[in-house]
Amino acid sequence: MVPKTAAMPAKPLKKEAGEKVRKSLVARRDELLRDLAKNREVSEETVDESAQDMADRATSAYTKEFAYSLSESDRKILLLIEEALSRLDAGTYGTCIHCSQPVQEKRIEAVPWARHCLDCQELQDKGLL
Repeated sequence: MVPKTAAMPAKPLKKEAGEKVRKSLVARRDELLRDLAKNREVSEETVDESAQDMADRATSAYTKEFAYSLSESDRKILLLIEEALSRLDAGTYGTCIHCSQPVQEKRIEAVPWARHCLDCQELQDKGLL
């Protein structure tokens, strides 16, 4: 038996594993869509600002800004999930989009929408990729 190394090409996911990943990604996508809808409701709520004092307006503005920042990060994850589902359909899921090496199993378990292996993710985090 040949030991698995980082230089080995990625093996395609077995059908059962692919379906498990797909269910996980779809469930997370649905959860994010629900959260985005709730955040949109909070952002769109209109309060009569003329009836509020300065502290109430500041709190309201902070709440709206906080909801917007959460939804912005959720939107980014949603896009990554959609990309992961596309890679599943194309048969390239689990392969780093930069170096074409397999993405580590533990990484996929933790972040099923991961696009990069650990080495390439570190480079991206440092702005080198």
